[in-house]
Amino acid sequence: MDPLSLLLQKLSVKGHIFFNGDFCGNFSVDTSGDGCAHFHVISDGECWLKVGDQLVDEPLQAGDLLLLPHDASHMLLPFHPDDKPEKLDLGFVSLICGHYEFSSKRANPILAALPEYILVRDRDNPDDHWLEILLNFLRYESQSNLPGMNMVMDHLSEVLFTYILRSFMNSADKDRLFLKAFTDPAITKALNLMHDAPQKNWTVESLSSQVGLSRTAFANKFHQLVGIAPAAYLVLYRMDLATELLEQGELSMDQIAEMCGYQSTAAFSKAYKKNTGDSPGKIRKK
Repeated sequence: MDPLSLLLQKLSVKGHIFFNGDFCGNFSVDTSGDGCAHFHVISDGECWLKVGDQLVDEPLQAGDLLLLPHDASHMLLPFHPDDKPEKLDLGFVSLICGHYEFSSKRANPILAALPEYILVRDRDNPDDHWLEILLNFLRYESQSNLPGMNMVMDHLSEVLFTYILRSFMNSADKDRLFLKAFTDPAITKALNLMHDAPQKNWTVESLSSQVGLSRTAFANKFHQLVGIAPAAYLVLYRMDLATELLEQGELSMDQIAEMCGYQSTAAFSKAYKKNTGDSPGKIRKK
């Protein structure tokens, strides 16, 4: 399985489309507030986008796609905010709106590396018809009223998420090198080894031998793409895992310590306090 597929498998993303229809007149659309990653597909017409206080300088048009990975407050508007609606011939926009949920509540490095919003414009990729094809499928299903329509549309939205990530990762600049790590087979394999067995005493030597690179080459590439050393990443991942297990409250402190690679509860508690600022007991009581 390729690197991106392996990491998306760990995300266990579930898509859900909750609106498919038209807006006309002086409308304002903001679907934020539930903590999910939201998306909007412009299937027809056009509208303006404002994310927080930032206004995107060109309107969204048919075939464009918007992803808000961190549930940012936003508005889809029928006209530029500086224009007066009474002087405009207001049209309409057809939207397909949905959100994504992820099985784990832990901080995920893929999502953390994404910006406040991602806008994929159909016209920017004239030779790549993936968005057009997916939109056609979504439109067909939304109008078909056939049995299983909702299930098909939700699954298509999950495919859409993969394509969004693929598109963004290919265009990510040097400030988002971490996303490039997911296109590198050796670094992705190392990340997956740590994710699959965080209790192991992974070292630069053991990881580099597993991924087929020299110790120096692996350490340099990992730090360049991920931004921190392998040992530091492993600690952060262990803390995320520990937080999830503590919040679930199903395992003993000894079991959690062992699953996170610590030989004693005391060592685990000390490391958790040092890296998160809270004691494990405090998290369990929340």
